[in-house]
Amino acid sequence: MRIVDYEAGKSLNDVALHLTRDEAEELALYLHRLLTEGQAQPVFLSEVSGVSLRRELSIDVQQAV
Repeated sequence: MRIVDYEAGKSLNDVALHLTRDEAEELALYLHRLLTEGQAQPVFLSEVSGVSLRRELSIDVQQAV
């Protein structure tokens, strides 16, 4: 697992992720889709406020080499 600050491009070592039940269910659906459909594109959990992006989590499953 690698967690990266998207804007800075740096790895993060200590991260806490606090999700509501709905957010956790949405994340589980996204992960299931990535694993079962073999989708090559990352999926995004985004929180938008008006026209501004407040938070975003992108998830990508890497193929083992």
